[in-house]
Amino acid sequence: MKNFFSTVKKSGPLKSRTQLSIDKNMVDSQGMLTLWNLMETMNSIKEKRIQSLLLNDRYEESVKTIDLKLYRNASLGDDLMVESNFVPMGKRQVNLKVYVSNRIKGEPSRRVCKAVYTLSIQPK
Repeated sequence: MKNFFSTVKKSGPLKSRTQLSIDKNMVDSQGMLTLWNLMETMNSIKEKRIQSLLLNDRYEESVKTIDLKLYRNASLGDDLMVESNFVPMGKRQVNLKVYVSNRIKGEPSRRVCKAVYTLSIQPK
């Protein structure tokens, strides 16, 4: 596979958006979103995005690095917008950037966290 990013572009949209509402199963005793549930949400979106690539059977992807930055926490009842996009990084690597923002009507959105997954493609 000569250029992983061209495969990514052909397989579907480069960007995706998912709305998420925080319920009582996702928060701790103080009503704040737990880091574990936030990471599970971002990892499930990463898995869906990787599965959408429809890679050839001869190749496999691997996660090289994960860079996570937390800006603020969200609480019970908040509506979150989870956005993800692919960004090229050489011929055999691509970054999947996942942004989580808190959306409140009438106010600017506030970023909750950002995660950057560096994905690599290689022969099996």
